[in-house]
Amino acid sequence: MKKLSSLLLLVCFTIYTHAQEKVLLRLAPQQGETKMYEMIMKSDIEGPQSMIMDMNMGLTMTATDVTPETITYESKYVKIRTDINAGMMTISYDSEKAAENQMEEMMASQFKPLLESTLSIVMDKKAKVISMDFPNVPEEAFDRGSIQGMSVSFPEHEIAIGTSWESEIELQQLGAKGTTTNTLAEKTADGYRIDVSGTYTDANGNSIGTATGHYVLDSKTFFTKTSNVTSEMEFQGSKITSIVELREVNK
Repeated sequence: MKKLSSLLLLVCFTIYTHAQEKVLLRLAPQQGETKMYEMIMKSDIEGPQSMIMDMNMGLTMTATDVTPETITYESKYVKIRTDINAGMMTISYDSEKAAENQMEEMMASQFKPLLESTLSIVMDKKAKVISMDFPNVPEEAFDRGSIQGMSVSFPEHEIAIGTSWESEIELQQLGAKGTTTNTLAEKTADGYRIDVSGTYTDANGNSIGTATGHYVLDSKTFFTKTSNVTSEMEFQGSKITSIVELREVNK
């Protein structure tokens, strides 16, 4: 009985000690390191122009310049596949296949700048996006929010499991702002899991939507390995539900 009690105390102490371990979340990639990701976006738009759109994109992220304060990533979209259902009209496009009709040729023309250009992203060590430059790509053809959503901004200090903090992102193309509460939920064999829950507000501070999901960070580089975020937003008379999933692809 004494052995059992001692064992239970040891287990409780180990769990408590593990829960109190603190970690400083800071991006730490190796310069020149390239990672490949798959981004899956599912959008359901209900409104005057209802539409269902599924998009699958492959992209690379290379840490080209690592300094004590910032990291410059160069990103390339290597493939884009999309299916759009807009009521009486359906459109499919796959960048890895030759266009077979006029509609696919039009889609190929629209996505061509994304596939042929290199996106430059500067982030600080706390994973906040400082700037983005996507030459030759029109503003309306590129969703900056999808890149900002690849990571969660980190807090100033070391944190333990269960600690929460807030972060903000600007959605300039929508004229909106997102405020998110992030919680370091656990550490597993895959990395650090961060649960997120947030709201979107318009320029006047009115609530226009919510977001929930999670991120799993690499335990060494602290960059996102996988994420899954669902958002619901009402914008210009339409209700938009989106699920964005990101996962690192092993070469």
